[in-house]
Amino acid sequence: MTLEHAIQDALTRSEFPLKAAEIAKLIKPTVGRTATPRAVALALETLSAAGALNRIVAGTRSKPLPLFTTHSLETAAAALLKHWVHAASKEQQAIKLKAKLPLGLQPFFEAALDQLVATGAAFVLPGGKPLVYAHKPKPSELLDATLKRSLQKVLQAVNSVRTPPLGWDDLVAWLDSAPPAPSVETVCVPAEADLRAWYGLDRLRSSTMMIPIPQTFARYQAWAAERGGLADSQVLRNLIETLYINGHLLLEPCERPQDLPDHERALLVPMSLGPPGYSWCLIS
Repeated sequence: MTLEHAIQDALTRSEFPLKAAEIAKLIKPTVGRTATPRAVALALETLSAAGALNRIVAGTRSKPLPLFTTHSLETAAAALLKHWVHAASKEQQAIKLKAKLPLGLQPFFEAALDQLVATGAAFVLPGGKPLVYAHKPKPSELLDATLKRSLQKVLQAVNSVRTPPLGWDDLVAWLDSAPPAPSVETVCVPAEADLRAWYGLDRLRSSTMMIPIPQTFARYQAWAAERGGLADSQVLRNLIETLYINGHLLLEPCERPQDLPDHERALLVPMSLGPPGYSWCLIS
């Protein structure tokens, strides 16, 4: 393996940018004596000039100490930020994290942090001085000493008239508890047999063969509620329209649909000729 290939391989396997001395130490077991500090430094400059790797400005103006990586500068910045955030015992100020980055990576701070947040590797608490956490904190973890003292006073005040009294642990548990997930009600879809059954019930109380579609929709709503679901006017409208097209029922038109309320107008079924249908009957 050539010196250049060994350098590129070592940098590809390292998620962090490395100094020339660190690279020389990594590749020496592979290439032996050719991995001298001078040879490695020269090879690094040649590879970075050719665009085979990125050279990152680091150190100080009086004592520059460049870093090298085969990864993009944003990815390199994200790797360093993730390491620092997860190694810390508490949250870090975003402005201080940015200052810790090598000068050549600081312009990529915001993009790198956004990358970590998007992948769940960091959480940013906004504010005048944004804080960066390794994980999203519990609400109670945001209570500093001042807030805790204030809440203790609140508990003391309300517990004088509250039965049973509310303890500190109860308050913390309430703060950290997640609200119950909203129940998702599904739309119940009736079949032709259901429509025929509803028609039979309404026909017994009707003096005509024709049953208004809004009356059938009320049957549909009650049927869906019994099953823990919802009724959808469009679902009933589509069912009636399909049965009409297939010749299973007749429709009676509504001569003045503009006079109907919106919820009834939404149930009207288009007919092949003339105004839309408002009432219907089965074809036995």
